[in-house]
Amino acid sequence: MTNEMFTRSLPSRRQAMIGAAATTTLAIGVRSSAHAQSRFKTVEAGFLTVAIAGDMPMTSVKDGQLIGTDGEMITAIAERLGLKAKPALMEWTATIEAVKSGRADIMLGNMGWTKARSEVVAITDPIYYVTRFLLQKQGRNIDSVESLKGMKFGTVNGFTPIPDMRRIPGLGELKLYDTSDACLRDVVAGRLDAAVLDGPTIDYVLARNAGWGLTQVGMKIHPDFPILTGRNHAVMGLNRDNCDLFHAVNQGVAWVVKRGVNKAALEKYGLTNPMYLTPVDNHQRIGVDRDEKNNVIGAMQACQKDFSSLFGA
Repeated sequence: MTNEMFTRSLPSRRQAMIGAAATTTLAIGVRSSAHAQSRFKTVEAGFLTVAIAGDMPMTSVKDGQLIGTDGEMITAIAERLGLKAKPALMEWTATIEAVKSGRADIMLGNMGWTKARSEVVAITDPIYYVTRFLLQKQGRNIDSVESLKGMKFGTVNGFTPIPDMRRIPGLGELKLYDTSDACLRDVVAGRLDAAVLDGPTIDYVLARNAGWGLTQVGMKIHPDFPILTGRNHAVMGLNRDNCDLFHAVNQGVAWVVKRGVNKAALEKYGLTNPMYLTPVDNHQRIGVDRDEKNNVIGAMQACQKDFSSLFGA
């Protein structure tokens, strides 16, 4: 398997930089871009700067435009706020610092919720839900924490389950990669027994590369490893100092869900598994940044405003 073959098959930030993704922007519910000047403070006036890693099917760039499932959802929301979504490509590990430091307005791309992240960025309600899968060769049955004993296991720097992965009893080796394609390449080559990557990305890739002989197997729930084995919220993260923008985007997320913009975007890119839209019961964020009725609590509660008029018709 050559590097060139992977470059063609795994849509990533490199393809995004050269505009290799072939798709168009989702138009569902998006009004004309001819808005009055936006009321929201952003990094660049009139634009919503979106920090992305460029991994399809969640995010990529075509002809300077943000595309992908998550990309098209935030583009639709930005239009309602009188803003134009502007992609800012970087390594995933840099996205949270870009938002925290004020160099980007928002980060997204199958971003999972964690308590640690909620303490440094303001996190929206879920745009869809994700299940943790173990990527492996077909014919194997690595499906639990226990079955990883003695195995070589990998993921990408900055991914949410890393703390849990470090605690796996008897794990042979944990290897962290800078990119998803580098990790995937080692699974194909047999240098890793299993890997945890973005489930949507791998679904997207394996559907186009059946000859690689790989599969994703859902992990069995283990209460001592809630991030690694549990289902999670796919969310967006914003600067905690920009309260108006956070609440406007979060109300935009509610609109995206109500109007089915998220469902249409997922289906457009082949993500039809109903689990992507099946809510997570008793999510761990309850009592941290949401209450049991999904109301915002904590640092972002006191500055709430109503922007529902922007998401009417």
